[in-house]
Amino acid sequence: MSYNRGSDGRPKGFGFSGFQLKRDRASQLPPPPSSAISKHGYSTMSAISQNALAASYGLPRKRSKTEEDLTISLVLTAVRRYFDEDDDAPPPVSTLEYIPAPGSPSYQPGPGESSEEDDPLDAFMAGIEEQVQKETTSKVVEPEPDKKKGIRDDIEEEDDEESYYRYMEENPMAGVLNDDSDNEIEYDEDGNPIAPKKSKDIDPLPPVDHSEIDYLPFEKNFYTVHEDISGLSHPQVEELRQKLGIKVTGPLPPNPVSSFAHFGFDEALLKAIRKSEYTQPTPIQAQAVPAALGGRDIIGIARTGSGKTAAFIWPMLVHIMDQKELQPGDGPIGLILAPTRELSQQIYTEAKKFGKVYNIQVRL
Repeated sequence: MSYNRGSDGRPKGFGFSGFQLKRDRASQLPPPPSSAISKHGYSTMSAISQNALAASYGLPRKRSKTEEDLTISLVLTAVRRYFDEDDDAPPPVSTLEYIPAPGSPSYQPGPGESSEEDDPLDAFMAGIEEQVQKETTSKVVEPEPDKKKGIRDDIEEEDDEESYYRYMEENPMAGVLNDDSDNEIEYDEDGNPIAPKKSKDIDPLPPVDHSEIDYLPFEKNFYTVHEDISGLSHPQVEELRQKLGIKVTGPLPPNPVSSFAHFGFDEALLKAIRKSEYTQPTPIQAQAVPAALGGRDIIGIARTGSGKTAAFIWPMLVHIMDQKELQPGDGPIGLILAPTRELSQQIYTEAKKFGKVYNIQVRL
């Protein structure tokens, strides 16, 4: 296959394809006037653009200096200067004194200067030393005792024997045993004394003369006999007591009752009693509640679960509600004593149940 373009009388080949335009050198644009190399020795962008335009328009391209060429030129210039200098000229002698730089071992800061590299710890310790020196100089120097005078401090001081004699003079009964005492000291097998058992007997409180105390007057009798009870004859009262199994002694005991309505309680307390599932008074309640409401002293004896607790709680609530309100610092109005903790807990539960009717605080 021939690629001849067909000039000089030869026919155009089979594989030739293309054409050529006539180039007009006069119409070519001149390259932009700029320096090819920057002041640092590198090819500038204008030089690169000029080379590119020259290649495009067929102009001759000048090779730019590379970094290696610049380095060689600089070395040659330095060699020429070295050999051109006068070797016989002596170096100039400096007439200035040596001044050490800050931070050198021989450097000494002036009186007004402060070293920037001072250690804070050294400065702190220096301040402490100055403070100690001031304190030591400010202390009063005490005169030393005259060593010529023979003073013996051991004679002036009290020894153990003299201290013992002085103690015995001040406490003549120290260590004296009471022969009349029945308490014998027992010792264990190691010879250590055994502490005697403490007596459970409690000395009674000193008697109080209530006649010398000015008490405020208060009401004691809150019992009003119901008409059904006041209308009973003596045989009917004895029959009722025999029916309930009540035995009573004392001067003019009140008649027993047969219903809660005979006590004269208000509706709030009666409602709480009915809520506690009481249907009628128990024998101890039928006889003790009227006596307690009347301000009488009572000693009641009954079996367990017979209602003794309510027999003295209900009258106590009536007496408490008649008293004036307590002020800060006042003691309790009613006091209940019980021999055991279990009984105290039982009384507390019962008193709290009926006391909340009148907003009365109960404490155990």
